[in-house]
Amino acid sequence: LNSALMGFETDVPWHGWFYIEQVSLLIYTFELFVRLKRDRCQFFTGPDAGWNWMDFAIVLSSVLDQWVTPVALAIGKGDSESNGPSGRVVQMMMIMRMMRLMRILRFIRLVKSVRP
Repeated sequence: LNSALMGFETDVPWHGWFYIEQVSLLIYTFELFVRLKRDRCQFFTGPDAGWNWMDFAIVLSSVLDQWVTPVALAIGKGDSESNGPSGRVVQMMMIMRMMRLMRILRFIRLVKSVRP
């Protein structure tokens, strides 16, 4: 779903993509919190620890990209010495956004594990 959304976002101009992306991020964040609460420490050390760490990194970077960075930039605009985000921060956020596509790998693994 997220990969398709990113594809449509680049090809079809529409102001509603922003809101769909925010709702998707809210759902992913909620899912992560539910899994963290359910599994506790096993979330990071259990049999799916690699996938869980990847999900954690992707959701955390998305939250930083979509929610925290805009707030930090808005606060920083009031500072006369601030010239906006540095090029490295913007590049890092772009890379982290592309990492969200890696969630599709987990879905493929799930589909392969289902036997007909």
